[in-house]
Amino acid sequence: MKALFAKFLDFQGVMSEARVTAVKKYTCCWPAEVPIVRAEFIKATAAFGGIKIGYPTSYVHWEDNYKEEFINKFPHSKIPAWEGKDGFRLFESAPIARYTAGLAPEAGLLGTNGKEAALVDQWVHLIEEVNDFTENIDEVLDGTLPYSKSLHSTFVAGQLRGFNTINGHLATRTFLVGERITLTDIYVASLFLRAYGIDIATVERAKLPHLMRHMETVINQPVFEGIFPPIPTLEKAKAYVAPKKGT
Repeated sequence: MKALFAKFLDFQGVMSEARVTAVKKYTCCWPAEVPIVRAEFIKATAAFGGIKIGYPTSYVHWEDNYKEEFINKFPHSKIPAWEGKDGFRLFESAPIARYTAGLAPEAGLLGTNGKEAALVDQWVHLIEEVNDFTENIDEVLDGTLPYSKSLHSTFVAGQLRGFNTINGHLATRTFLVGERITLTDIYVASLFLRAYGIDIATVERAKLPHLMRHMETVINQPVFEGIFPPIPTLEKAKAYVAPKKGT
């Protein structure tokens, strides 16, 4: 994960458990007002599993996560971070999402057997690899990385190769694994939506109809209301604009 993008992914997590009727309630936290791509699929995972997650009243990134109290719990000072009432701690979005899915096994987000669980992991790993290309594209376009046309083209080729693989798999299925939503569907929809705002424009979308249909099916589930942003309109992929001389 790139350092710059991490600014927008970070959240602090502190969880305590209280069960009320059939709903599992947890207290967890991250700056909910910040648009956090990786937090979307953690929130969606919790929502699908009927897990209520609360958020902190205050958190200042680059300050709170470097305080001694935080470092004592999470030595790498990295967030997302999760601390359970039982003292169990996690950081990194993928393990947190997977752990959250495991808190509600009846939701089936990790599959119904060992083979399905392995397939869920397979597609999660692939979309994370594709997302690395998406983030690299974003970084060469905004100047975080030195611009190189050949490098930009390499990133786009890698990204589209992954999306085409997923699109082909979805040509004969509604969901990626089995007959219902799993964790990997949430992951893929969230990170494909991320690419929509960068370089998956009108032309590219027409070439990925199954992936487009899948994303719309997933993010428009009533249980996910308010979690995912609207699908952005993008007539043309973003292009690099060289800074003016002397700036």
